[in-house]
Amino acid sequence: MKRLALLVPALNEAHNVDSVIRGYVDVRETMKLLGVETALLVIDDGSRDGTFVRFRQCLIEAKIPARLLRFGRNFGKDSAILAGLEKNEADYYVIVDADGQTPWALVPRLYESIADGGADVVCGVKEREPYGLPRRALTGLFFFLARKLGIRELRSGASDFMLFTRAVRDRLLALQEKEVVVRNLVHWLGLREKCVPFTPGPSGRSRFSFRSLFLLAVKSILSFSHILRINFFIALFYWIFSFFYAGLIIYNKITHRIVLGLSTTTLLTLLSFGLMFFMIAIIGEYLITIFEEVKKRPRYLIAEIVDLE
Repeated sequence: MKRLALLVPALNEAHNVDSVIRGYVDVRETMKLLGVETALLVIDDGSRDGTFVRFRQCLIEAKIPARLLRFGRNFGKDSAILAGLEKNEADYYVIVDADGQTPWALVPRLYESIADGGADVVCGVKEREPYGLPRRALTGLFFFLARKLGIRELRSGASDFMLFTRAVRDRLLALQEKEVVVRNLVHWLGLREKCVPFTPGPSGRSRFSFRSLFLLAVKSILSFSHILRINFFIALFYWIFSFFYAGLIIYNKITHRIVLGLSTTTLLTLLSFGLMFFMIAIIGEYLITIFEEVKKRPRYLIAEIVDLE
């Protein structure tokens, strides 16, 4: 029988444990009819609300075999996903959120889309964002900038809800980057892909704050673009503008026109320094990324592993 591993990264999701278990039980029964054995792997990403204990108790009561990993502290969702991939052997892997946004009932459909051998990855694509207008607007702006920067790995509606083969898993684990975004790396591999649209379910308050989403966006852009090249175009623009502005000054000087230049000079100074500090900030982000990579610290530290038979 083929083996499908369901990876569930969780952070402070104790209130959603029953929902996760119900969803997994339904998927397990459906996958049995397709001749597929399933394995549940829950990765507790440093939760502080007893998520790990709650999962262990409920799985024991339900007599469901599973593997539970607990991080000593929060390392991030992508590190949790990589830990799950490394600590489980299977033919196929699927990532399911614990907050209820990704529909468990769609997992068999993802598997059927990949079982015929026509793809290595089947990605769940959001038909809409389950957030308010301000957040949707910022998300749209981010993907607009990503398209303008030519970043093919960043796709509108993309999510971590994806099912892929063992070969994809092995390639992901072979990469040595520390600051990773798994969904983007899967696209970067350039393998055969299929997309399945889905509508995110209600999840209550998102675990991703605006700060977390902003840092994720910055990490994605830095990892998959050469944004520093924008310095060249800004410098070119300033050089051309300075050339014409110098011509205007010489013309006014020759024609003895009165130029009230204080406000103009102040405005140009503010714009210039604003752009300079913006580019210095981008360089600083690159230095932070390089600093994190060269330290060669592990992506995660596992405090406890529990196998429930």
